[in-house]
Amino acid sequence: MGRNHPICQSGSDGAALGASVELFSAYPDLLTPAHISELTGFTVEYVRKLCREHKIPAVQVGGRQWFVPKPRFIEYVMGGDA
Repeated sequence: MGRNHPICQSGSDGAALGASVELFSAYPDLLTPAHISELTGFTVEYVRKLCREHKIPAVQVGGRQWFVPKPRFIEYVMGGDA
């Protein structure tokens, strides 16, 4: 995704970070693939694939459900190290 993704675009990095944090405020601390799908427009299946391939910083619980800590996803969106 990175800095060129529509979620991140803004006048400056600080403004983009503030806008991203505000955008994510309505979501829980642990994001599911469905949440990430809403935010990115990716399909849930594609988000799960990104989780399996460790392209999104996620953990799998119970061998089925993926969760992404919200701060780590914001880092990912902003182009930081995941």
